[in-house]
Amino acid sequence: MTGTTEAFSRVRIDALLADAGWNLADGVSVLFEHALPDGSRADYVLCSRAGRPMAVVEAKRASVPPLTAQDQGIHYATLLDVPFVFLSNGEEVRFLDRGRDAHAREIATFYSQEDLERIVRPVLIDRTRHLHLLRQ
Repeated sequence: MTGTTEAFSRVRIDALLADAGWNLADGVSVLFEHALPDGSRADYVLCSRAGRPMAVVEAKRASVPPLTAQDQGIHYATLLDVPFVFLSNGEEVRFLDRGRDAHAREIATFYSQEDLERIVRPVLIDRTRHLHLLRQ
């Protein structure tokens, strides 16, 4: 069926990311089919302006509810040690903060790079503080 492939969904996801201000062409902000340590590939990795990974995006075809990819997205985020997971089929976008959320929640669209940078900073500070306390 037309429009139900993951490739078609990725075209829509690319448009949603671009609408949110992500630079898809700079080779730093958005990484595509990013190789992970276990040999798998994250569909997208969203990075800070400095190139530090902040989130993974798991893409599914339009006929598949994004929530079905939650475990896969969490696995990829864990491998990359990033706090955030987006799930999308091009029609629906869901977001999960691994440190706070049990389930991904539906959001209107992707967060911008600047928004993710703002919210990732306190998460990294909390994680660093937590690691420091564990070492004591």
